[in-house]
Amino acid sequence: MLITSRQNARVKALRQLRMPKYRAREGRYLIEGVRVVEQALERGAPVETLVYAPELLVSERGLALVEAQTGLERVALSPDVFRSLSDRDTPQGLSAVVRMSTSTLEDLTPGPDALLVVAWQLQTPGNLGSIIRTSDAIGADAVIVVEPSADLYDPQTIRATMGSFYALPTIRVPEEGLLCQWLARLKRSAVPLRVMGTSAHAPSLLWEADCRGPLAVLLGNEQEGLNAQARQVADVLVRLPMTGSATSLNVSAAAAAILFEVVRQRTAASV
Repeated sequence: MLITSRQNARVKALRQLRMPKYRAREGRYLIEGVRVVEQALERGAPVETLVYAPELLVSERGLALVEAQTGLERVALSPDVFRSLSDRDTPQGLSAVVRMSTSTLEDLTPGPDALLVVAWQLQTPGNLGSIIRTSDAIGADAVIVVEPSADLYDPQTIRATMGSFYALPTIRVPEEGLLCQWLARLKRSAVPLRVMGTSAHAPSLLWEADCRGPLAVLLGNEQEGLNAQARQVADVLVRLPMTGSATSLNVSAAAAAILFEVVRQRTAASV
């Protein structure tokens, strides 16, 4: 049955998933676009419902995707109703409802070459999504999101990952003290994890740090950087060299520079 009213109860419930408080209450979120829905299904994300507009879904790939998911609930909407759920100018006609991950730090088992990327209380969804994308590109084992933070399940965050959202584990930590305790336990374990923090005022340059072995990289808030607790848990603080007039970089740009230096060192060590 095709739903044609924006006031339909099911449509109202779907629309509420665009708001953070309802996403948190329901433990579900909405993703949009053929590519991200396809990747969610391929990588085993807990997709519950496909939401689509037959008249908007002109992609053969998208149509085949909907037709193949016979075991999932499928909700068909008119173009007008689908657009009322979308935050895009030209929606592709395919969305999905996905359950939020319930993974915690205890689900991570870092190995001897572990690389963990910690987004420490970032405030911008686009930056958080870009860091997840970069973390996927360099083969990180997980991204840890320290809250309060930009919403991991905000549509802008997911869109900024450019398809990497489901490529690696992403763990939300509700309070920074929990992460500090977990890192302290790891440092005392058989996997002697080192923690590298980033700061524009750090005494050491990134190139001087040893990035081999199990490592967690802490990336700070856009305005304030890493707070005192984050700096305290770090074994070393590093900065990027700035030779021009700019004194800082956007956190996602800095993350890319730092993480690719980590990869460079590790690759050189293995040759």
